Amino acid sequence: MPQGIIITEWTEDQGLTVKLNHPEDIEADLDDMMRIFYAHITGAGEAGNVLVRLEKARSNVSSYFTGMESETPFMINLMLDLGEEPEMFGETVIHDIQETILGFLNKMGKDVSQDYEIVKELRLYIKTALFMLERLKNLTKEQRLAQIYVSEKGRSILQILQDKPLSRKELQGLIEEKLNKLITNIEITLDPFVKTGLIKQDWVEGDSDISLFLLSDFSLFRTPVAKLIEDAKNRLPTPTLATKYLEEVKKYFTNYQPSFEDNLKIAQNMMNPDKYDYISLFRERAYPLNKIPRGPGESIEEVGGFLKILEDDNIIIILEDEKNLKWVLLFTDVIAHTFFPEYLIEKIRKDSMEGKLKKNIAIKHLEFLEETYKK
Repeated sequence: MPQGIIITEWTEDQGLTVKLNHPEDIEADLDDMMRIFYAHITGAGEAGNVLVRLEKARSNVSSYFTGMESETPFMINLMLDLGEEPEMFGETVIHDIQETILGFLNKMGKDVSQDYEIVKELRLYIKTALFMLERLKNLTKEQRLAQIYVSEKGRSILQILQDKPLSRKELQGLIEEKLNKLITNIEITLDPFVKTGLIKQDWVEGDSDISLFLLSDFSLFRTPVAKLIEDAKNRLPTPTLATKYLEEVKKYFTNYQPSFEDNLKIAQNMMNPDKYDYISLFRERAYPLNKIPRGPGESIEEVGGFLKILEDDNIIIILEDEKNLKWVLLFTDVIAHTFFPEYLIEKIRKDSMEGKLKKNIAIKHLEFLEETYKK
């Protein structure tokens, strides 16, 4: 599980110092912090991310550096267990956490009298962020598909395996070439593919490495919310609200066209555990704005923040009834739909005939696809 976050800053007079660590008892060995710092500044010292393995601390560190040219060079270090890597939680999620923490840091020092409250809010945010990261290890199948979609690495793996089966080593080489980055643990990268049943890993006689076979594909899109549409047709939750809701849904879907940018937006919402909880909740019924259930430890402000994002992304809609009471309704449901990759069958046959695919691998892939189709 994530161990905590250590924030350091660099100044000319004091060098590298720890600005904040949470939880407060997490060890911040200065030698380790310097190792991470040197990993960042090797070269131009520009802003960016590195992953550093710390043997003494028994930790993998996902570190973001603001760069030597920034007003105050900060390092935001997410301390993970050995064997954990940031992509387990999703690249976008880690980026959002880093940006939010940086926002707090940039407020500090402007008004010394406010620094105590800023630090207090920052600690609370980090505590919440670490809890969310822990929840990300227990995603639903739908959320794991969204996790694949939001990751450039995940989308690239899917695209490559849509062409033909490959060994793990072959896939790793192609991904590293395509993205121009080193992949240190291909097993972790493939984890959401295995857990969602998109791929099967198996040995092929005569090969020295495990081969990867695509068994299922998926797509993301929005759809009207069947339960709420049925309720609205029955003039629920109120006649005025039902009429407004049906009109807005019809207007939206008349012009709706799935796109990569929109799918990326809905995938990011789906894989966030807090937002996904509200999407699941609103699939069943509409709620008055002042009676929305809150999760353990969630403040009214936090819930309002989630709802604002979901509203801006056209996932929920807030409408007033005949008494001017505001209601929250799921406006567009977000679906990760898996389907049988029928397109692969003819491609496997053709590639085998043309010698682009070994016969034993082609046969095994077809057998796996047949098993999947029967299920």
